[in-house]
Amino acid sequence: MFSPRLVFPLLLGIAASALAADHASGTYTVNGKTVTLDHVYAVPRENPFDKTKTDTLVILTDRALTADALRDDFGLMEIKGLNAVAVQITGDKEIVSGMLYSGAFSKMSNISATGMHKLTTTVFTPSHIAGSLSADPSDFFDEHYAYKADFDVTVAAPAALVVPPPKGTPLAAGGGEPGKAYDAYRKVLASGDLAALRKAVSAERAKAMDDPDFLKMLPMIQAMEPKNVKITSGAVDGDHATLLVTARDEHETSTGTVTMVREHGVWRVADESWKGSMN
Repeated sequence: MFSPRLVFPLLLGIAASALAADHASGTYTVNGKTVTLDHVYAVPRENPFDKTKTDTLVILTDRALTADALRDDFGLMEIKGLNAVAVQITGDKEIVSGMLYSGAFSKMSNISATGMHKLTTTVFTPSHIAGSLSADPSDFFDEHYAYKADFDVTVAAPAALVVPPPKGTPLAAGGGEPGKAYDAYRKVLASGDLAALRKAVSAERAKAMDDPDFLKMLPMIQAMEPKNVKITSGAVDGDHATLLVTARDEHETSTGTVTMVREHGVWRVADESWKGSMN
């Protein structure tokens, strides 16, 4: 679900910095609360109906966004209190999907909204879009919204959206010793052996297992664990290691990052984060 600034050579870590060529000016009102839309990003997206075609996702928001947040749709969903309008535009200037994000929504943090967006353009190329986006006052299950903004934005190059390699010395295929420890953790989690599970995770993470509700939640945790996991790469930096992983089932393809920590000479799972997309 992207780096918006490609006028000069891209500097790692400033993918979301605002350059003069990219600007937005507008307002976004949700349930009576108005925010200023003064940041814009444009990133490539696969067309949902034809995978051979590439669309452009234009995002208007009230804040700077990181490249990680722009990399996929889940990145935006994870930002608490985000105020943004995101529309996917085809090469024929058709808006095929739209999402509204707002901290002022009363029932949810985002809603899917297509059909009410209006697009006008003064520049429309694969690398540069300028014009305006708007939606007249509308409502969805008692959520009221409207927006209008002018913008001028450079479309990020796909290479700028690639996940940077983990910090440290690259691990051998399969993740080396940290990878073996992670595989062992997954087997222990599936078995439900709490004593073994405590030994497979970091001391900090093991504290969560002291919660009386943990045992009740364990079946749900097991069910939500990604399937067919593969370690694609990784790196070790002292007593810390990072594993980049993928998972796939019949409905969803996911990518994840696993943080491992070496405690008392044993590699243990400290954290996992996953993002997925429907197949």
